[in-house]
Amino acid sequence: MHRAAWQARGIKNYRLLVAVGCFCPWPSSPAIIEVKDGVVVALRDTTGRSMGRPREPWSTYTVEGLFDAVVGHARQSAAITVRFDPQYDYPTSLSGTGRTGPPDSWFWVSAGRLTPLR
Repeated sequence: MHRAAWQARGIKNYRLLVAVGCFCPWPSSPAIIEVKDGVVVALRDTTGRSMGRPREPWSTYTVEGLFDAVVGHARQSAAITVRFDPQYDYPTSLSGTGRTGPPDSWFWVSAGRLTPLR
């Protein structure tokens, strides 16, 4: 339902603020990704300065990547919570805990401030 509504908008180029956290070594600081035709082409800090080449964990979470993460985590997690943007219908928040593994196998992803680009 939400994915179809997002795809119907035809937004292929945009900027998105993404932050990721888990019981892992990845940085949880937010970053801005710039997406053109569904591919991350730039990674910036929140002041707009380049963070170098697009890379994980941020580059994984284009809007389509967020939808894929919802599906994947729903299959693998004991519990998952997802929230969607009321204007554009993309996932803005997902969090959960793993079904198996250590008790500290939690994760969260936050996405917001989607800005369509021409």
